[in-house]
Amino acid sequence: MSEHRDVDAEGRTMSTVPTARHRRFLAQLARDHYLEGRSKVEIGKAHGLSRFQVARLLQEAVDAGVVTITIEADAGEGDGVAERVAATLSLDSVVIVDIPDASQASQQMGRAALSLVGRQARAGMRIGLSWSRTLDSAAAFAPALPRCTIVQLAGALRLESHRSSSEIFTRLGQDPAVSMVRLPAPLLVTEAGTADDLRALPEISGTLAAADDLDLAVVSVASWAEGLSSVWEKCSPAQRQAGIDDGAIAEVSGRLFAADGSDVTTIDDRVIAVTLDQLRRATTTVGVARGAERARAVRAACAAGILDIAIIDRALADEILAEAAGPGAPAAEPSEVAPSSAEPSEVASAAAEESR
Repeated sequence: MSEHRDVDAEGRTMSTVPTARHRRFLAQLARDHYLEGRSKVEIGKAHGLSRFQVARLLQEAVDAGVVTITIEADAGEGDGVAERVAATLSLDSVVIVDIPDASQASQQMGRAALSLVGRQARAGMRIGLSWSRTLDSAAAFAPALPRCTIVQLAGALRLESHRSSSEIFTRLGQDPAVSMVRLPAPLLVTEAGTADDLRALPEISGTLAAADDLDLAVVSVASWAEGLSSVWEKCSPAQRQAGIDDGAIAEVSGRLFAADGSDVTTIDDRVIAVTLDQLRRATTTVGVARGAERARAVRAACAAGILDIAIIDRALADEILAEAAGPGAPAAEPSEVAPSSAEPSEVASAAAEESR
């Protein structure tokens, strides 16, 4: 990612992550160039810059995630996978993320989710984001948002497999246009009494109440199985099995549910997070999931009525369609071009974040 470079009083160059103000400036330049069609020379004159400086800033906007780039296939070549998955799951829409580098998969999924938030956000909105490793890994690409409220929908988890961090909320909270409502609690505690005491605190009860009226919510969809759920990692073997015995196959923000979408309350008394009913009441809820092994979990989340939009990878999309086709159906041909890409490509069209 490109960084914003400042010079200190002694003339030394200091490298810092782009500030919210700088990202807004990059977004304005990108909007002028990509959406308004203004030349680099015109933009430079308006801002006292050379066309070469404008070109470098536009490239920085791409590197910093202020500009997202998508591959556009010719009309006859589009495979329509996203549309078919959306129809299969009865969702409003599906975004399929191309992941050429598996080591960057989590960040690429997080970038796609944050890009969608940037596109959907409008002034005055209340937007809920659930803590997740996926969003946290993409915190450096947090979009510049209009004046809105961000609500943290779930406490953070300390995991051996992931450095404890809530950087995504810290980054968004640095934007003066954003009113941040944090949830200063862990997602899961060991005793129900501890959870009750924490939920009674005004700073926690107020945040949980703020999730009652969401315009947009973004959550991760996990399978209730080893290696496929952060919450699973924090539960004891007995608690994991109890969830399975109660019918759980999926988890969202610590809330378990069955294949038919019904709530499974096995660990609810120890969870400090948004409820499934609150997600159902949100105007639009976005679910992020990756990997073919999470196909059942995504279908269960749709059955639970908590998703309107899904952001998934190609492997998961193919698995959902294969399962819908049933045994004996021919395998879907993998497409060379994904409907949406989280990474820049050689032949691409750029869509700039709106500068609000």
